[in-house]
Amino acid sequence: MIPLRDAGTFEHPLALSCLYGHRVDTSTAGPGNHPLADRAQSVQTVAGSADPQLPATLTQAVRRQIALTLLPPYETLITVAVNGALMSSAWVFLPAGLKDKVFTLHGTLAFALVLAAWMYSDVPATNVLGPDATRVVAGFDDPVMFRRLLYAKNVVLWMIVTPICAIVAVIVGLQDHDLLATLYTIVWIGVVPFGILGISSWVGIVFPYHPMPIRYRWEHRRPRRRMLVRWLTLAVTPYGLVPLLAVLLMAPSLLLWGFTSAHGLSQKLPDHDLGWGVALACAIAIVCSLGGHRVGGWLAQRRRAKLLEFLADPTRG
Repeated sequence: MIPLRDAGTFEHPLALSCLYGHRVDTSTAGPGNHPLADRAQSVQTVAGSADPQLPATLTQAVRRQIALTLLPPYETLITVAVNGALMSSAWVFLPAGLKDKVFTLHGTLAFALVLAAWMYSDVPATNVLGPDATRVVAGFDDPVMFRRLLYAKNVVLWMIVTPICAIVAVIVGLQDHDLLATLYTIVWIGVVPFGILGISSWVGIVFPYHPMPIRYRWEHRRPRRRMLVRWLTLAVTPYGLVPLLAVLLMAPSLLLWGFTSAHGLSQKLPDHDLGWGVALACAIAIVCSLGGHRVGGWLAQRRRAKLLEFLADPTRG
C-alpha cells in the first residue's frame, strides 16, 4: 500500500546537497513550500550529514534501520499493518470451498502462513534503494556494506511481521491442539521470508523509484510513462511477486510431500512429513537469501552509472 501523504513533505532520504557537491537552496523556501528544499533540510536529521555514517556491523545497521523506520510518516509500519488488516478481512469472507482447499495440507495454521506472505507483499520488500539513496550511494562500491544495508532492511521488516504472524500461529495452534505443527509453522514464518526478500530486492535494484507525495507526483506527471506508469507498475508488483516467490520456494516441499506422504497432497499432512517439508523450504530460503543479495550486488554494479545517476536526482520519479 502507498500511504497518501501531504504534499508539503517530500519523503525521500536524499538531498542533492548530499551528493557531488550540488546544493539545494533552502534559504527562500519556508516549510512546505518546496518539497526538495524541505527534504534537503530533513536529510540532515535523518542521515546526520553529507557524509552519512555507514554501519560498521550488521547490528549497527539494524539499529539505524529501526531508527529510520520509526521516523514519521512510519511508511513501513503503516503498509505492513494495512496489508495485515486487508488480508485478515479478506480471509473472513473467503468462500468456504476455497478456504477448505487452502487448509487441506496444513489445517487452519495455513492462515498464519498466508498472512505472513501478504504482509511482506508491498514496496518495502522491493524498493530497497530509492528510500535510502544517501546511504546506498555512500556504500555503493563496498559489496559488504551494500549487502549489510540490504540485510538490515530485511531484518527490520522481519522484526515487524514475524512476531505478529507467530502469535497468530500460536493462537490457532492452541485452538487446534496441534503444537508440533504450530512449531513447524513458526519456523517457516521465521526463516523462509528471508529467501523471498533476498530475491524480491532485485526489482528495486534494477528498477528503483523515489518515494514522493502522490499530489506532487501528479502535478509533475510528465513524462507520464516514468512518473506514473512506471511507478504504478512497480508499486503493485510486490502483490504478485512475493506470493509467487513463496510458492516457488515451497515447490520442492510440495513435491516431497506429493511423493513421500502416505496420502500425497490430498489430505492434511502428518506432522513429521510437514516438518521435513518445512526443513527443506528453510534450507532453500537460506541459500536464496545469501545468494540473492550477492546477485543483487552484482546487478547493482552492472548498472552502476545509471543507478548512481538516478539515485542522485529525487525528481526522477
